[in-house]
Amino acid sequence: MKRTLLIMLLLLVSSMTMAQLSPGAEGIRQKLAEYARSEGMITNYEGDALTIRRDTLDYAVIFGGVNPVYIEIRLFDLDISAKNPECIAKTANYINLNRSAVKASLVPYNQSLRLSVETFVNDAQSVINPLKHNMDLLRDAWLISRKKYNEFVDNQQFANLRIPFEVYSAEIANQDKDDNLITEYGADIKSEESQYITTSLAIAVYEEGDYTIGVKFIMPDGSVSKVDDGSPYTFTNTLSMRQQQSSYFTGGWGSPNPGTWNPGNYRIEFYYKDKPFYIKRFEIK
Repeated sequence: MKRTLLIMLLLLVSSMTMAQLSPGAEGIRQKLAEYARSEGMITNYEGDALTIRRDTLDYAVIFGGVNPVYIEIRLFDLDISAKNPECIAKTANYINLNRSAVKASLVPYNQSLRLSVETFVNDAQSVINPLKHNMDLLRDAWLISRKKYNEFVDNQQFANLRIPFEVYSAEIANQDKDDNLITEYGADIKSEESQYITTSLAIAVYEEGDYTIGVKFIMPDGSVSKVDDGSPYTFTNTLSMRQQQSSYFTGGWGSPNPGTWNPGNYRIEFYYKDKPFYIKRFEIK
């Protein structure tokens, strides 16, 4: 009896894993594979999916439905080595809030992050035309997710601070002396274009008020960039925090001369009542 039950279960699992694509979906898969190979990408059929390697990244294209055909282009599960579920969840939330075309989700069985782009199509060309663009969207989201994950891990040490607000993300920009953006928030900053580095903090306000924030710009050699005024901070700024507002600009540091910042890795430390509450690392290219 046990042997018969085991065989029946195996047959059931086999039939589930060997489910066939509809003729329309299979046709789209084959044409997509042909196109990818013609563009120098490496393809492979895995079950009902098509895997594509472009440069050094592996993508999976999932097919389903009949007409229209459901397509999901997925960047293979990202194995974040530290396996910090809370920070992975924060990273997924960040991507979902800031990259509307890309869906980020947690994969429960291995605590990793999955990025995907979904669509419905009626023909292969509707997948082929935007393929590289969708891959670029996923690649950019992947690069951002790595940086944000490390940022969240950096700042987990401040999670239990008893202060009237909480920073849940920070972005860096490059601007001139008149506060005109030279480089958008979150974009790479080139040394030759750098003038004033400014920060936008995304903050959840628990208690409204005017709070004085200390800001330290830490140079690649570990020194604090500041004037000799006796203060430990590069500068301080008072932010009027209100619950209906979520973004706050802390002020910029630099000079009006292009090329103010040399290439290298920097960080900004934020303090409230002389205690650190957030760290933002950034690179000048």
